[in-house]
Amino acid sequence: MKKAALLLPLLMLINGISCTTLKLGVELLFMEFDGTPLIENEENVRITLETILLEPEAYIMTGYTRKVFSPEVKKTATMYHSFYTVRSSRMPFFTLSFSGTAKWFYSQGVWAMNTNLDTTSYIDYIYGDNEWGVEDISPPTGINTEMTIQNILDRMYNDINYYYNDHKTNRKGRENCNTALSNTIVAN
Repeated sequence: MKKAALLLPLLMLINGISCTTLKLGVELLFMEFDGTPLIENEENVRITLETILLEPEAYIMTGYTRKVFSPEVKKTATMYHSFYTVRSSRMPFFTLSFSGTAKWFYSQGVWAMNTNLDTTSYIDYIYGDNEWGVEDISPPTGINTEMTIQNILDRMYNDINYYYNDHKTNRKGRENCNTALSNTIVAN
């Protein structure tokens, strides 16, 4: 027990993890979460993206970040989530993000459309008081829809795993919501 008590502060110091970040990370890992609906819907996401590729010029993509957990939690480098919105004259918008299907350090990753928090935070950004701290992170020239969608589909076909604990650096063969966006986005 003494080793664990001494090891935790040392690890926090080495990794630059605050007590709040650690507490929220532990809470996230033990939350009840069933990723089955995300897994079951991945085929619909793939079909939607392949349909967009038939006429990519009809769609506009935008990239965003928001707070991960709730409006009350401060947005820091390890506490934000990235997502896309896709819209056209045929539909208002849908959100698209890379999500884990289990709340553990490593998980199966799936691209998900219209998750509750992405949709809620985006609507609050557009029509509300933006309490989720949503920010547009699109390139100044806009996003190349065709190439970005193709990058996302390539990742879907290549079984990229999801990781939660590090939102700041890339890991080979693993991504999270933030690295997935930064690795797929292509500017016009």
